[in-house]
Amino acid sequence: MIRSVTAVALLPALGLGASIFGRSHRAEDLVNRVEGVRISSRIPCDGSTNPQEELKLETNFSPGGWQRSFHLDVFESHYCRYLDLYFICVMHGHDRWKHEWVQNSQGTPGPGRFWVNACSKWGKLDAQEYILSGWYQEGPADRKLPWKQAAIKQVSATPEVYEFTDPNGGTARLEIKRK
Repeated sequence: MIRSVTAVALLPALGLGASIFGRSHRAEDLVNRVEGVRISSRIPCDGSTNPQEELKLETNFSPGGWQRSFHLDVFESHYCRYLDLYFICVMHGHDRWKHEWVQNSQGTPGPGRFWVNACSKWGKLDAQEYILSGWYQEGPADRKLPWKQAAIKQVSATPEVYEFTDPNGGTARLEIKRK
């Protein structure tokens, strides 16, 4: 009887493990660095503080067509994936791009401002990695259709402007104004 109770008690734990594994391999966590554009702070990382630079992000999407989106992602080399209680973490994760800012063409507004950290962590000399990426969804706006990454190009340095075009001919444009 004790063995069957133990086996029954382990089943939920195995199910939790399987669901954690399944959730840890989402396609949206994969950002192609080649098709995106690296964004960084103009403030140098001094190794003792972590200054931030304020960015004002203005987007413009051509009317109609497929849904398009800009993402600004931050690279996390070590983070708490599940149950972060500040002093304990149930499962640590490594090396992912985390969505920090999103603006899409269908009216889901993201904040127009974003603060870019100069350093990856307090007391470190490594610069924080950010990547700006462009995404499109083929066909009508539908949550079931997958998002695909598009190649972004910088079209102007002053002002700082980035654009991408989806295969259907719709364009997306983002201007960064630094303070």
